[in-house]
Amino acid sequence: MNVSAIENSLSKKITKSVGRAIGDFDLINHGDRILVALSGGKDSWSLLYALLMLQGRAPIQYEISAVTVDLGTPEFNHEVISQRLAREGVTHHVIGGSVKHLVDEKLTRGTNPCSLCSRFRRGFIYTFARLHGCNKIALGHHRDDFVETLMLNLFFNGSIKGMSPKLLADDMVNTVIRPLVYVSESLTTHLARKLEVPLIDCGCHHERMARSRRQWVKGLLTAIEKDVPDVKSNILAGMQRIHYRHLLGDKKRQAIDMTASS
Repeated sequence: MNVSAIENSLSKKITKSVGRAIGDFDLINHGDRILVALSGGKDSWSLLYALLMLQGRAPIQYEISAVTVDLGTPEFNHEVISQRLAREGVTHHVIGGSVKHLVDEKLTRGTNPCSLCSRFRRGFIYTFARLHGCNKIALGHHRDDFVETLMLNLFFNGSIKGMSPKLLADDMVNTVIRPLVYVSESLTTHLARKLEVPLIDCGCHHERMARSRRQWVKGLLTAIEKDVPDVKSNILAGMQRIHYRHLLGDKKRQAIDMTASS
């Protein structure tokens, strides 16, 4: 893999953070067949290259391939992704092709079109992973996504719910991993720029409407950062330091927490 375009300090930052996540959450094991969901955005490109960089020096062996879901929009040109990965020697699969049609068909009033699209894309990827023996699916959600999702659920859904770095998917077969949990969005932006990867827009007419709430949360966090520079790191850390007996949650979990602290 040609990574000569990457600054040494940048590659170290990315791989150190991803390596830390792999160790903290047991994300990758010897013999894993990892399928990277490559949308063509800066985050999924950064994830793929970070895993490839680590693969060359890891004490364990694991396989990496990439999969892209064809959204079925004229603007979504997955050919440039395939061409880039062919030069890098990375196996690339293109699946789907009817996601836009499915979203338009199933979208109802009050439904977030991006969430609906994401569910359809995950369904295609989960099925593909099962059929091709891939035991891990890697998604490119970074630290900012983790924090913003928690805030969105808290503000708009009234629930303390975020993302997990590793979880068994709803189909109870696939394991989903998010190795960029400690990586900031600014780093994925920088890495994608240095790599000069082709960034692909989904071309969906619903996108601007659906992202308004997330953009609002982004703006809020940016404003808070002026006074609390570590706010995103602190929120992410807080997702692991949960004191159940000081919340209005499950009494059974509160009892466990009290026993553990005694």
